[in-house]
Amino acid sequence: MMPLQQWRFAVVVLALCVVAAPARAQVESTATSAVVTESLTSDTLPPEPVTDQRAAQDEAIRNALQAIFDRVPGLNRVDVTVDAGVVRLIGTVLTGDTRERAVQLASEMEGVVFVDNRITESTSLEEQLQPTWTRLREAGYGVVAKLPLLAVALLIVVLALWLGAMMARWGGPAFLTTRNPFLQALIRRFVQSGVVIIGIILALDLLDATALVGALVGTAGLAGLAIGFAFKDIVENYLAGTILAIRQPFAKNDFIRVDQFEGKVVRLTPRETILMSVDGNHVRLPNALIFRSPMVNFTRNPLRRLAFTLGLGATDDLVQARRVAVQAMVAMEGILDDPAPQAIVMELGASTVTIEVSGWIDQSQVDWMRARGEAIRLVKTAIEDAGLTLPSPEYLLRMEEATPSAPAPTPEPRASDVAVDRSLDAQIEVDRVVSDEEDLLDTAQPSPSKAPRGASGTP
Repeated sequence: MMPLQQWRFAVVVLALCVVAAPARAQVESTATSAVVTESLTSDTLPPEPVTDQRAAQDEAIRNALQAIFDRVPGLNRVDVTVDAGVVRLIGTVLTGDTRERAVQLASEMEGVVFVDNRITESTSLEEQLQPTWTRLREAGYGVVAKLPLLAVALLIVVLALWLGAMMARWGGPAFLTTRNPFLQALIRRFVQSGVVIIGIILALDLLDATALVGALVGTAGLAGLAIGFAFKDIVENYLAGTILAIRQPFAKNDFIRVDQFEGKVVRLTPRETILMSVDGNHVRLPNALIFRSPMVNFTRNPLRRLAFTLGLGATDDLVQARRVAVQAMVAMEGILDDPAPQAIVMELGASTVTIEVSGWIDQSQVDWMRARGEAIRLVKTAIEDAGLTLPSPEYLLRMEEATPSAPAPTPEPRASDVAVDRSLDAQIEVDRVVSDEEDLLDTAQPSPSKAPRGASGTP
C-alpha cells in the first residue's frame, strides 16, 4: 500500500493543477485580446506621411499624366491622383483598348510604383456612336475639300479611257500586225489596259492614294490564286486555248486526229476545240486535251500517201504482179509521178504472198479516201486481167454445159472519181454562220502550198 505521506503529496499536486488551469486560460485570453486590439488599431491608423520631395514628385507625375490624358482621344474623362508613387485612375472610356492604353501610359512614367486602375467602360449608346459620327463628318468634310482634285482625277481617268479606246482601234504599231483575231484582240486589250492603268495611277497619285494600288494588286493576286485552285480544269483549258491560238497548230477545215477523235476543224474557242467528224457529228475537245495529246494534222502537208495491201497466190509471178500494180497506179488520175508509186512484197503466208501498193496524192486536188478506193479497184482489175490470182477462202463449184456459152461482154472502162469531197466543208460553213461562239483561229484560210517533189513519209 502507498504510504500516507505519498497520498498527501498527490492530493496537494492535484489541487494546485485545478487552481492553475483557470489562471492559464485567463492569461491566454488576455494575450489574444491584446493581439486583436493591436490589429484593429493598426487598420484604423492613418497612412504614413510622405516627404515633401515625394509629394512634389507625385504632383509632377499627376500633372504630366493628366496633361497627356486630356490630349489623347478617349482619355479626356479620366482623372489622375498620385500618392506615394501609387497612381489611381478614375473615369470612363469607350473601349477596352483605351483602358489598357491609359494603364500603359501611367506605368511608363518614371517614379510610378503601382497603378490602381478604376476606369470603367461606358455602356451609353450615344457615346459609343459618337466617334463613328465624328469620323463620318470628318470624312465628308475631307471629300468636300478635295472636290476640285477629285474632278481633275476623274478627268484624267476619262481621258485615259478615251485614249485607250483610240489606241485599241489603232491596234498597235505595224510590227505587231497579225491576221490572228485572238492576237489582234490580245494586243488591243493590252494597249488599252496599259493606257487606262497609267491614267488611274496618275489620278491616285494626285489624290495621294497610291497605297491603294498595292492593296488592290495584293488582293487580286490572292483572289487569282484561290480561283486558280478552285477552277483548275477550267483555267487549264483557257490557258491551253490561249497557247493554241498563238501557235496555230491547225487552221480552219484542217483534218486532224487527237487521241481517238478525228475530224475537220470547225472553230477554236477559249475553252474547247470543235471538230466535225466524217459522219457530220460535232466533237468538242477540251483545249487541255489537245495541248497534252499527240496531234496528227493530215492537211498541213498537201501531199499524202495512200497505201493498201493485197494477197497473191503462192505460185504467181511476183515481179509481174508488182509491175502490173505500179502501172495501174501510174495510169490512175490524181496519183503523182514524184514520188513514184511503189509495190513492195511485205509478207509470205501459208497460201498467199502479201504485197503493199502505195502512191502519193495532192490533197488540194484529190480526195484521199476516194483516191484510195479507186486505186484498190484499178489494181485489183489489172491483177485479174494479167491472169494473176487473188486467193480466197471461198470454194467455187462450176457446172460445165454441153454447149459452149457465149463469152461475157467486156465491161466498158469507167471514169475515175477522185475529186475532193466538199460536202463536209459546206456543213461546216453553215455551222459557222449559225453559231455565235468565239473563234480564235485565223480569219483568212491559207491555201496549202505544195511540198517539194521527192518528199516522202506517212501521216
